[in-house]
Amino acid sequence: MDTQVTTKFKILKSANEVFEAIVDPVKIGNFWFSSSSERWEQGKSVTLRYDEYEAEGVINVLEIEENKKIVFSWGGESDEETVVCDRQVE
Repeated sequence: MDTQVTTKFKILKSANEVFEAIVDPVKIGNFWFSSSSERWEQGKSVTLRYDEYEAEGVINVLEIEENKKIVFSWGGESDEETVVCDRQVE
C-alpha cells in the first residue's frame, strides 16, 4: 500500500538558514536530531543520532537542490520510506 502524507508549516527564516540547519551536521543538533555524521549531500548515506533516546539511524540522501529541496529515504529495505522537504513560497 502506498501512503502519502503532506504537511506544511511556516518558518520565519530565510531559505538558506533553514536549508543549512538541516544539512549541516552541527546545526541539525539545535532543533531535530542531536547530530549527523556528515553534511547531507546527494548520494551520501548519513547517520543521524538522537542522544536523548540513545538511538541512531541511517538515511540515504537522494536529491538536493540548495535552498529548495531535500529528498531522503530511511528504514530497512522492506519498509523504506522516502521523505521530501521542499520550499514553497506563498
